[in-house]
Amino acid sequence: MTGQVEKTALYSLVGGLLCQFAQEMLQSQYLTDFLQENLINLLAALLAVNSATVGIVLTKVRELIEKHGHGGALKETKEQLLLSVKEQLGLIVAAVVILTLHTSKHVASISSLPFVVAAALSGVFIYAMVVLYDVAKSVLIIIDFDPKD
Repeated sequence: MTGQVEKTALYSLVGGLLCQFAQEMLQSQYLTDFLQENLINLLAALLAVNSATVGIVLTKVRELIEKHGHGGALKETKEQLLLSVKEQLGLIVAAVVILTLHTSKHVASISSLPFVVAAALSGVFIYAMVVLYDVAKSVLIIIDFDPKD
């Protein structure tokens, strides 16, 4: 599982760098400004939605296990759902740290560091979208679950 987290973090950071390069090419700061103002709120809202979804899905998983006895078939889904909550909490902490660095006068005084910090900020947002996608995918797994398989 931690290998997947590291892989997702790396892809998200690369995506964040690409977003920053695109902003530089277009001479725009829209994404960075938007994330600076809204990222914590977005992450908190996604955590709330995710927590509610996880609660509903895990209740359904429990019902399926009790009814059909295929606990092993849904164990990975349950573990991934719980991991997504931990990831989102970590993203909120990371966002607070990155936003603190982003507004630091010390960071601004070092030549390319503001670019890297802004890329990390975009990377946190991308990672949050990946977590949202994974949670949605888990809901579809539960909907499509066939105890005969």
